[in-house]
Amino acid sequence: MSDLFKFWRRIDPADGVHPDDAPTFKRLNGQHGFSLNCLPLSFTGPLKTARVVLLYLSPGLPKGLEGHSRSPELQVLYAKQRTGTAELPDANSPGHRWRESRLSFLGDWEQHRDEIAVFNIGAYHSKEFIDHDVLASLPSSRIALDWAQSVLFPEAEAGNRVVICMRAAKYWGLRAGQTFGKSLFAPETTRGGHMVAGKQREVIIEKARRALGTRPQ
Repeated sequence: MSDLFKFWRRIDPADGVHPDDAPTFKRLNGQHGFSLNCLPLSFTGPLKTARVVLLYLSPGLPKGLEGHSRSPELQVLYAKQRTGTAELPDANSPGHRWRESRLSFLGDWEQHRDEIAVFNIGAYHSKEFIDHDVLASLPSSRIALDWAQSVLFPEAEAGNRVVICMRAAKYWGLRAGQTFGKSLFAPETTRGGHMVAGKQREVIIEKARRALGTRPQ
């Protein structure tokens, strides 16, 4: 089993590419859609211990993030996030509007930023995700999948966490519309990463809110 968090400790806070991914990007010679001017990060929130984890494919590219990535403040924030113990970033951080939209089904989620994590297969930002083949070739993506399969998914199947796949179930090794064990869910979702209405969605919301102690829907 690979140590996801030890892997991410080996990147300099100001670097836009993990050293293990650098050879792949060098061979591609710019023929990909990822921004290497942003700080890479495949998860936010306390992934090591989060009671609720949402799975996505690859982070988007908020306006201004490339320039903001040069700031020491954001570099410190990302370095803390890579430990897997920091709470979700606050309302003043990049990506807050996205989190606000995607996490609203959890209720008053901002009061539980120390119990929720977002986990992507990919760590590199892009305006529009088209590089499935590149994603599969990157060591950072492979270690994310390895950790998910060997650590996170068994914990969810045992009922110790609630894990919800909100995008690209097949890339995570799951099948959309199914539940695995006690609390590993792969609901039907929209391309934007929202659950489709239905019984499974209701079950997932109830279970996730119960795990966080938030009010029923």
